[in-house]
Amino acid sequence: MSLNKSVNLYYTLTYHSIYMINISEKLKGIKILAKKKDLILSTAESCTGGLIAKYLTDLPGSSEFYDSSFITYSNSSKSLLLDVKNELIETHGAVSKEVVIEMCKGLLLKNKANLGVSVSGIMGPSSDNTSKKIGLVWACFNYKDQIKAYQFELTGSRSENREAAAKTVIINLYDFINEL
Repeated sequence: MSLNKSVNLYYTLTYHSIYMINISEKLKGIKILAKKKDLILSTAESCTGGLIAKYLTDLPGSSEFYDSSFITYSNSSKSLLLDVKNELIETHGAVSKEVVIEMCKGLLLKNKANLGVSVSGIMGPSSDNTSKKIGLVWACFNYKDQIKAYQFELTGSRSENREAAAKTVIINLYDFINEL
């Protein structure tokens, strides 16, 4: 079994545990590490609709490490606000490695942040008229020359998928920052 399939299987099988997880300790850890490492975060969210930004800004003192959020739900907003090329979206789809990487790169050109977070996915209950599965999510972190893009799959309802996607990105963001 390939690593990618193993990761997808892991996220699919552990969906409910991810949905139920309390991320408060991860959020506190992000704040501590970001301040210690002089990181300023910004998010570009599609499928989570600002939920990651909400969790990050729930922390008192979040303005010390968090700059801004772009909610780029439509393909046109990804192009207009984050400079993602229409051709890239048409070729790979909005829910793709290529697009979340470009979302992250464009994000960092629009503000004072030095660590970008982007996410795009299909939350359901219907698909986006592509062959991509409902519950597919791509996310990306970008800090200087370090770019980490990854995918995972969720199997809940639309609201459960949004919540689980935001929490999964936050958990992985903590790990990414911790490794810098």
